[in-house]
Parts: sequence; C-alpha cells; structure tokens
Amino acid sequence: MPVPQAGDWWLARHLDRLVQVEAGGVDLLLIGDSITQNFEKTGPAPDEVFYPAWEEFFAPHHALNLGYSGDQTQNVLWRLRHGEVDGLAPKDVVLLIGTNNTVAKPNGTLEQSAEQVTAGVEAVVDELQERLPESKILLVEILPSGISATKSAKDAAVNAALRARYKASEEVRCLDVSSLFLKDGVLNRSLFYDPRMKTPQEPLHPDTVGQRRLAKAISEALYGPSGTASGKGRGRTAPRHALQSSDAADGAVNPGAV
Repeated sequence: MPVPQAGDWWLARHLDRLVQVEAGGVDLLLIGDSITQNFEKTGPAPDEVFYPAWEEFFAPHHALNLGYSGDQTQNVLWRLRHGEVDGLAPKDVVLLIGTNNTVAKPNGTLEQSAEQVTAGVEAVVDELQERLPESKILLVEILPSGISATKSAKDAAVNAALRARYKASEEVRCLDVSSLFLKDGVLNRSLFYDPRMKTPQEPLHPDTVGQRRLAKAISEALYGPSGTASGKGRGRTAPRHALQSSDAADGAVNPGAV
C-alpha cells in the first residue's frame, strides 16, 4: 500500500523533486533510499564525499536523484503516484530499494518477509512500467550489509526471487553488485562508513570508495565502459539541498535503515 514517510524533511524533498520534474530534460532517473540520496553528499571527508561520483557517472546523462533516506517500497509507490515521474520520459531508470523492508525500523515499521519485500519491489517496477512505458529499468539488487545474518539471508532470498522474475524480461534487468563489497567472500567492512561514525553501527551505507564502485558498476551496466566519459551532455547543477553529513536532512541515519 502506498504511504508517505512522516517528517517535514521528506515532504519538503518531495515538493522540491516535483519542481525539478516539471523542468523536464531528464534522461536518467535514480530511485531509491539513502544509498541513492547519498550521491548528493559533498562531505564530510573522507568517508562521505559522493557527489563527485554523481558528476562523473550520472550527471552527463541528464540524471535526476529520487533517493530518499529511509524509504521503503511503499514510500516509493506513494511518490510515483504523486507526481514524481509525471511528464518524464527517461531512457533509463535505476531502482535500488527494499533493504529497509527487511528490518524493523525505529519508527515502528515492522520488518517484512522475503515474499512481501519481493512483492513490494515488483509493485514499484509495475508502477514504473505503467507510467514510463518507454523506459528501461535497471534493478540493482539489495546490497550486502552487516546488520544481521537474518537480514542478509532475507536480502539474498529477495534478490534471487527478483532475478528469477525478470530473467526473461527485455525491459527490466537485474544487477548483482555484491562482489564489489566482498573480500575473499566476506563483507569488506572497510567499504562502509557506518562503523566509523561517532556512534559506530554495523555496515550498511557504502563509503566514498564503495559508493564510487557502485556508481561505476551502474554506469557500465547502462552505457558500457565508455559511458564514464563526461562529454555526453550537460549535467545538472549541484543539488540545492546537498547533504553535508550523515546527520543531515532527516536527522541521524536510522540504525538498520538506509
């Protein structure tokens, strides 16, 4: 069921995105939670300098960031049904969502089963296909994390189900980026900034190096190795609400939420 997040910051961001959507000229949409929104961060250094990766890999393709910290599939559905893609016709949509559905959140939202999360992601994909019938969708699988073995198993089940669901699709492709964040088959904690926060948390959010790896993988999946060139059109200007730290916009990033 589509529902908005509570919080003034969330509605303010939604209204700001509507202004940018109305301006048009978008060839690439990135939709998701804080891992996507984080591409707007310009600091603090050295762990959370993500905007240069956005400028290098996505801005040349007239990209718009529709990532919202803490979003779940039901929040994305609400945004899609309240104008965030109206009038757009992007060539490509990158969707990364679901990790916040597989854990309970401090705001009281309960965790969902793998089957429920899979259904939620599929509902978002269906909504995108209905509203953007000419767009190709790159569905990035849920990233590995260090929250718990239970969450990791559930995330893996969701990813496997989505991979099977869209295996034969010509409009939707799944992208497995897990290998980018593993070392010798084990989660590489050094690629996440959460353990180095003032109040250390388990790995969930890629740091500057990890986020750039993610951006490069997405870019190559969309455009091939040459897609990293910066000469393919004008990029968007720096975001008006660029985040300066993990404590910006919606308060401290929720433990177990992204």
